Amino acid sequence: MMQIEGIINRLHSISAAKPLLDGFRVTTQCIYPSGGLVRVTVRLGQESVIVSDDGETLGEVSAAGIEINNPDRLVKNIIERRGLHIHNGIISSSPVKFEEAHISILQIANVSSEVAATLYDHGGVRRKLDFKILLSNFLAQSFKKQVAEDHIFGASHKAHKFANVISFANGHKFIVDAVSNDPSSINARVVANLDVKSANNPNIEQRIVFNDFDSWSAADLSLLQIGATAVPYSRAHEVISRIAEQTRVAA
Repeated sequence: MMQIEGIINRLHSISAAKPLLDGFRVTTQCIYPSGGLVRVTVRLGQESVIVSDDGETLGEVSAAGIEINNPDRLVKNIIERRGLHIHNGIISSSPVKFEEAHISILQIANVSSEVAATLYDHGGVRRKLDFKILLSNFLAQSFKKQVAEDHIFGASHKAHKFANVISFANGHKFIVDAVSNDPSSINARVVANLDVKSANNPNIEQRIVFNDFDSWSAADLSLLQIGATAVPYSRAHEVISRIAEQTRVAA
């Protein structure tokens, strides 16, 4: 159906879709506290679609060993504030037009992630998240052979190693550098990025990605900004996709 193709085309840079008999299932780049990617389901009607999590949010919580009595009531306020619904543990949108489906898909995915985090906290379970692996997986899926480890020279003429560098046919490079919340990682990534930035190479774009599920001090976040613009992981997929497209078409 042309409607399905249109929705998938709008999502191609941030998600993967699998056809179903009555719609399709989308694996998004939003994340559950366990580190798993959020999936949502799109059910097709004659003139509209309904997007839901198909109960996977509560499944995610249950898999972590958390028992929640009456989850609908516990998270109802979070969901209704965003114009969504929950019934028998299933989070869903109201019917929306085909051309607006991609918005509801991202909305359901973000709310599912937030609800799971709320229920994790309620159940006293610590979140497990290796965001560096998730970031690398996202880049590999989105940019395939364009992304690889690379060495980039800085103003000091030293070659710095970066795990994720996206290379474009026009000669531009986009450094996506993940940093851990510890002094040695912060210092190493700031020094490397600052040296590269100081070289003033117009063909190089840089971003430092940090895990905003961790507790960062204002001083450490300010330090990251000295090396390169710092981006929280929760927004990294959106930001990287946008900048990569701008870099790809740069003259």
